[in-house]
Amino acid sequence: MASIYLFHIGVQHNTSIYSVVISPITFGLIIFGYPTFFASLIVSTVFLFGASTFYDAFSLVYFVLLMVFHIKGKVGVRYVLYSYSVAQAFNLLIHINILNDNGYWELAIIKTIMSLLYISLVYVFLNNLINLSKRELFFKNASKIDPLTGVSNRRSIDDHIKYLGESYEENFCVLMLDIDNFKSLNDSFGHPFGDKVIKKIAQIVKDNVRANDFVGRYGGEEFIIFINANLQNAEKIAEKIRRIIQESNLKFDSNEVKVTASIGLAEHTLTQSVLETISCADNALYTAKTSGKNRTISQGETVS
Repeated sequence: MASIYLFHIGVQHNTSIYSVVISPITFGLIIFGYPTFFASLIVSTVFLFGASTFYDAFSLVYFVLLMVFHIKGKVGVRYVLYSYSVAQAFNLLIHINILNDNGYWELAIIKTIMSLLYISLVYVFLNNLINLSKRELFFKNASKIDPLTGVSNRRSIDDHIKYLGESYEENFCVLMLDIDNFKSLNDSFGHPFGDKVIKKIAQIVKDNVRANDFVGRYGGEEFIIFINANLQNAEKIAEKIRRIIQESNLKFDSNEVKVTASIGLAEHTLTQSVLETISCADNALYTAKTSGKNRTISQGETVS
């Protein structure tokens, strides 16, 4: 749509620099990939077909070369300039007779140079904006993600608790998970192996909850999971996670180490705060730890 607008502005003022018109499509490919590229070409074709030489030999060569470079992973201003230069050379070559007859060579060369400079400047400007945005997103995510496990850190957990406290949507359950005998694992095999265990448990949890559930590292070897389900369904998820952990023995050198986890579970109700629900889940976890470990205990459940 930007290309169409720029084209009509050029028509109104009886002037046009081709690079200005093709820039939105060019950078659509570089920034957003093939879907945007093809969609923009189709839209431009529909609205500009027959109104200009927008789809002459230059366009065909330019966009084909640009796409080939992109497919091969060669994305950058120099490949845009290569594509433009080759396409423009081809375009001038097939129109050589017209250029000779009308004396347009100087104008064609000047427009080509201006187009190359314009594309370079726009690309550098957009690239700087994109890199700045990526860095900002990286640091924003890094401040909320636990670097060892890739799940949410304590800061992000606190933000999620605040969000849940201000929301009045459907009920959820809180699952507290603690790795059994973790200190012994650290003492026996060292902290690097302990980190390996924590990462493995985090991955198992992430793989067995849904995208709209929340997983965070509560501290040390303890995780908190907010499951958007009732207690009955949450118990099934918790038990599945516990069994998978139990069956996923980790290798240390030539030895297989058995790792288990205890889980406490509580269902949130509108009569209590989120922190109170977490406390109930934590109490259930304590019951699971003191009654033999490697088990799932729900809020209010007693162990005989």
